[in-house]
Amino acid sequence: MDAARVAEYLGVNPLFACLSDDERRTLAHRMRAKRYTRDEVVFHRDDAAGHLYVIVAGTVKVSLPDENGREVVVALERGGDAFGELALFDDSPRSATVTALTETEVLLLARRDFLDVLESNPQAMSRMLGLLAQMVRRSSARVEDLVFLDLPGRVAKCLLDLSEIAGERREIELTQEDLASFVGATRVSVNRVLADLEKRGAIGVGRRHITVKDAELLEKDVRY
Repeated sequence: MDAARVAEYLGVNPLFACLSDDERRTLAHRMRAKRYTRDEVVFHRDDAAGHLYVIVAGTVKVSLPDENGREVVVALERGGDAFGELALFDDSPRSATVTALTETEVLLLARRDFLDVLESNPQAMSRMLGLLAQMVRRSSARVEDLVFLDLPGRVAKCLLDLSEIAGERREIELTQEDLASFVGATRVSVNRVLADLEKRGAIGVGRRHITVKDAELLEKDVRY
């Protein structure tokens, strides 16, 4: 992908939409592409940071592992999304582990290159602060789901949210193990919920994907 196409691609992402065309072109010239295979770790929690990643194609999961090897999946990011944003604002270690769920291509942007452009644009800086606030709100909403929804409600809510991102196909590329991590439950208990939803005709379950067939049925299970 040449610099002109990269700059156009950046304009679709909210993180870069507040920049001018010239500023996006400047960043595009400084970004580099990288590919990851399925299940390859992009970076681990506590790794040194320094780069933002913009997904060109593919899907990654953002997870928080514990000392026993278990993990909680906190987000899935797809083509057009960015991750690792906090690295742009401080030099602290990574706060989560990111793993490619599919063949994934990303564009990397160094913190210093980003700040060079941002520091000359106070309006863009203000917009970035607003985006950070949105990230905090999303995290708060996820905590609310974990606290106030029972397991069937958490599974249904998760599938609805992810299917909206997936678009018209309503097909979610997600293993049952990853879904269990996402909703904070065991795989066995999540499998029981999925089996019930499939029996009721709300979803279809494949080897590495789940298809939402009846969103209204799922919505009935989301009860706070």
